[in-house]
Amino acid sequence: MNIQKVLAAVTSAVLLLSLSACSKEDMDKAASQVTDTVDAVAEKTEAAADAAGDMAADAAEATGEVMADAGAAVEDAAEATGDAIDEAAEAVEGMADDAMDAAGEMAEDASAAVEGAASDAADDASAEMNKAMGDQ
Repeated sequence: MNIQKVLAAVTSAVLLLSLSACSKEDMDKAASQVTDTVDAVAEKTEAAADAAGDMAADAAEATGEVMADAGAAVEDAAEATGDAIDEAAEAVEGMADDAMDAAGEMAEDASAAVEGAASDAADDASAEMNKAMGDQ
C-alpha cells in the first residue's frame, strides 16, 4: 500500500512539472485527479487486503473442520475395530465352547460304545465258556 502512495506521489510530481506551463486551473484539476487516483488505489488495495484476510480466515476454518472430521473418522475406525475384535473374541469363545461340548458328547458316545462292545464281548465269552463247560 505504501508503494502505491509513493508511486502516486511521484506521478503527481511528474504531472505537476509537466503541467507547469498550464494554467493554475489546469494544475488544480490535474492535482485533484491525481489525488482521486491515489485514493482509489488505496481503497482497492485495502479491499484486496481485507479479501485476502477473509480468505485466510475461511481457509483456516475449513482446515480446522477437516481436521475435526478426520479425528472423528479415526475415532470411528478405532471403535469399529474394537467392536470387531470383541465380536471375533465372542465368536471364538462360542466355537471353543461348542467344540468342548461336541468333544464331551463324542467321548460319552465312545465310552458307551466301548462299554457296549465290552459287555457284548463278555456275554459272548461267557456263553462260549458255558457252552464249553456244558459240553464236557
